[in-house]
Amino acid sequence: MNKTYLLIALTCMTLQAQDLNQTTETNQTAVVNPYYQGDVVTVEHGGAYSYLEVQEHTGETFWVAVNAAEVKVGDYVRFQKELVSKNFKSKALDRTFDELIFGSHLQYKVLK
Repeated sequence: MNKTYLLIALTCMTLQAQDLNQTTETNQTAVVNPYYQGDVVTVEHGGAYSYLEVQEHTGETFWVAVNAAEVKVGDYVRFQKELVSKNFKSKALDRTFDELIFGSHLQYKVLK
């Protein structure tokens, strides 16, 4: 009888340890958004946002919306992509963007 209880207790402890390992592995696989960067070629301010047209080193350009910031044409910026919206209508600018990236963690006047 004591051996049965001991066997059950050891089995339960082993299962709990396996669950802890699985939880640890899951927590370590958090997604980190990469930074995007480039030169600002156009700036438009509207509402609580600054809309930046950014040119990457490849020559490709894209639009990004970030919290209002004192960014100027020619600044080198870096940000994290959070969300991409197709055919986004900005009421503040009365303009529709074919594709607009919503960014966070903006850094500007960054050294290249």
